[in-house]
Amino acid sequence: MATNTQIARELGISVATVSRALTRPEMVAAETRERIWAKARALGLKPEVKGKVPSEDKLLGVIVADLNNPFSAGLLNAISERAREDDVHILLGVSNESAMVERKILSDFNNYDLQGIIAMPVGAPLSVNLNCRNVVTVDRPWEDKDCKCALLNNEKVVSIAYEHLKARGHEHIAFLSGKSSLFTFRERLKAAREFGLECFELDALEYSELYNQAIMRADILLKRRSERPSAIITANNAITAGVVYALTQRNVQLPQDMALVSIGDPEWGRFFPAPITAVKTPELELGYCAYDMLKKNEPRVQLIEPSLEIRASS
Repeated sequence: MATNTQIARELGISVATVSRALTRPEMVAAETRERIWAKARALGLKPEVKGKVPSEDKLLGVIVADLNNPFSAGLLNAISERAREDDVHILLGVSNESAMVERKILSDFNNYDLQGIIAMPVGAPLSVNLNCRNVVTVDRPWEDKDCKCALLNNEKVVSIAYEHLKARGHEHIAFLSGKSSLFTFRERLKAAREFGLECFELDALEYSELYNQAIMRADILLKRRSERPSAIITANNAITAGVVYALTQRNVQLPQDMALVSIGDPEWGRFFPAPITAVKTPELELGYCAYDMLKKNEPRVQLIEPSLEIRASS
């Protein structure tokens, strides 16, 4: 009688893949699974499948960047809502902005029959050949892969914050961003420099690192005896949290001593003693858009427009 080793040798695949096909078939792509079962029968082994074979078009792979960030959580909530309506199950991966983790998640996704993949890419080249061809990126493109994208209008994200502060009389405005290897930070930094803002690029991508570095950078700005900015724009929720912590530690009053506009609208910011003016980056709308784009051939790229919520901090 055939063994898993014999089947693997004859098909040129791993013993582990054969074992999964017989015990956890939902983890193996349909074409590979069928080849293994056929070879097992041909060699006299009657496959006794212990796992549940997934129904066609019922699995969706989703990769988000960092669940500590409310933006990623909002995207996931929107995608999950649409998936439930269609009776689609989600396979979730969280990259934590790591290219190595992202590659591992995508390799694992190749073991499944997926209806599609929605991903927030980390920015590194895509080095995994995907079995699934229906791919939509959200918030950021895969810059070396041609696929559909649901993106924010990042130039407008910065411009509406800048125009608001300029109208309030601020001339010296600082802009704090994360590492420009990430598409969203790079696009926002580019726009900020074009508007003549004093830009600071933090050497971080992950939420907690951005938060800690934002505290240190804001503290340096606040120690200036001259040429201290009168307003700060923060490039995402984590940076906003760090800047607010630094302002609070130094008893800087908003907006009397410093104006602040956040790109992103963290829930806590609405209840801060001086509620934070925010450029609302509609993560729910982005998530809905990305899911709907899986079902359509066009458009290839869809831009979601931000809006400004003016509160006491500016």
